Amino acid sequence: MNSAKNNKDAASYNLSSANLNSTKIAYRYWLQIYMIAVIACNLGLLFWDSNGSDTGFWEDWVKQLLNKGYGEFNGNYPPIYIHWLYVVAQIYSHLQIPVENNILLKQLTQLPILFSHLTLTGIVFYLLKTRRANPVHFHAALLITVLNPAILFNGPIWGQIDVVPEIPVVAALLFGLSKNYKILTFPFYTLGLLTKFQMIAFAPAFGILFFTDYKTHLKSIIGCAAVFIIAFLPSIVTHNFFPAFKLAYIDVLHQYGTTTMGASNIWILLTGNAAPDSILLFGVDKNTFLAPLFTAKHFGMISFACVCLFVFVQGINNLVRKKYAHNNEALTQDILFYAMLCAASFFTLLPAMHERYLLPAVVMALVYFAVNANKIIYPLAFSFISAFNLAMCLGLKTSSVWPAISWIMLAAFIYGIMELIFKRSWVIFVKDVTEKLFSYRYLFIGVLIISSLALTHELVDRTKIRHLKLERNEIDLTQLRPIHAHQDYGNLGTNKSVNGTVLTLAGRRFSNGLGTHANSQIDYMLPDNVESFSFIVGLDDEVESASIKASVWGDDKLIWESKPFYGAEKDLEPIKLNISNIRKLSLRVSGMDDISGDHTDWVQPVITLRKNNELMRTQ
Repeated sequence: MNSAKNNKDAASYNLSSANLNSTKIAYRYWLQIYMIAVIACNLGLLFWDSNGSDTGFWEDWVKQLLNKGYGEFNGNYPPIYIHWLYVVAQIYSHLQIPVENNILLKQLTQLPILFSHLTLTGIVFYLLKTRRANPVHFHAALLITVLNPAILFNGPIWGQIDVVPEIPVVAALLFGLSKNYKILTFPFYTLGLLTKFQMIAFAPAFGILFFTDYKTHLKSIIGCAAVFIIAFLPSIVTHNFFPAFKLAYIDVLHQYGTTTMGASNIWILLTGNAAPDSILLFGVDKNTFLAPLFTAKHFGMISFACVCLFVFVQGINNLVRKKYAHNNEALTQDILFYAMLCAASFFTLLPAMHERYLLPAVVMALVYFAVNANKIIYPLAFSFISAFNLAMCLGLKTSSVWPAISWIMLAAFIYGIMELIFKRSWVIFVKDVTEKLFSYRYLFIGVLIISSLALTHELVDRTKIRHLKLERNEIDLTQLRPIHAHQDYGNLGTNKSVNGTVLTLAGRRFSNGLGTHANSQIDYMLPDNVESFSFIVGLDDEVESASIKASVWGDDKLIWESKPFYGAEKDLEPIKLNISNIRKLSLRVSGMDDISGDHTDWVQPVITLRKNNELMRTQ
């Protein structure tokens, strides 16, 4: 009997262990899928056109840090992200490439956003896993976190960093709700404030957390001071602390004198966009003593303060009533709800809000939904509003994304064909392969490293400028003065495009060449004893599409004519022509249809002399 019982217990134990291992594998499988999806979304969406003015700040600040360091830096951001821009400046210095507002700069400045999105996904995953969320809740919460349109619009598309300060704030809230890590609560909240001052919106929630264990939190003040000093240390050492602090935390409060900066909040309804914040509301007479309270600026600030005060009082009242004495889950849900509500109030009520500033509420709503399956309305509503608001303020162009979208479409089509042919066996095969693939614990880290390095390599290649290297018997055509130049739009650009930008063909940039526009003809008288003419020609990347033909004429006779160019050509090959005994060289571009956008570049145009006449190059 005892033997049978022991065997039964052993079998039960083995079954329990098997179920536990199976659950761990399933969690690992889905974590890999969602982490890789975050990487793919953040890297792929970099190629959408960003907000040029905002990424222009990164360009200016990186240049400042590269040329002057911290001592004369005058950007109006808190120090944490500025430190990353300093790292970016050193990367540019090491690679010896120019700092320009392009996709490479966007990718480097967006790396903290990628890591923040990965961290947020990991936090949501952890909360769902520890609470043993049912499959519907589990996947819904992760999907809306990974594919969240507000985060993706704000970060990799727009080029902003508003998700970065959310991560230390979320971590601080969770530390405050834990048993063993409360001492880290306020140092991490300080880290959030040192990344973006808008994190002050969460102050009421942290005020409530403070009184859950005020003795521990009082001790953490030392940690807050240490974080503050370390963050500002480069500015302190370079004697720039007071100007840097003033720019980031004082001057910025008075930077915008408007009710709203494209934010879909109460001020759009009351005053319209970008009205002065001194406007009087509700028809109040400007001569009454109450008038100052009803200016848009003060009314908004008072309204937000009232909401924050109500949240704080309610939280403290719950503590006094010992609502959370034996129910940490209730405290967790309430604190996250309070934090989310304060962030939403910050965006809705305060004047001078930008279109991006609802993102803190979006992030907090995602975390709140992870601990309460019944609250999906908040992440859905805030995500939709934030994404739609961003989309309205950002004109999106998709020309550089079309190839990637086409590949994705092709892959989906092939998958459908395979399922049509092999039916269920194809689905089972894909499932087995992906389960094995995604069961590797740190697969997403490998994908992150490889994809980031590959993308960086490609963007560096696109960013660097290819300089012309001449032999002793070679002449750069741009050094000669044309005897005749005509084009139907603009002026001939020497070593620049017709729009005055760097000559760019098929994603590659060149220092030497001619930028012209159809229809055009550029004529040169050649030195004696010329041998050959080499060049690359095509449509400049500054236009999305056009249609032209290029041709080379010698002494008014056609030597070479291109196939039609439409703007999507890649890997343009150098052309080399024999021009012996030719005196007049003519470069011509003909528009095939409407000439709008027919920006054409002749890059690295080189005249080669016979080697026994090298001296003619210097005469």
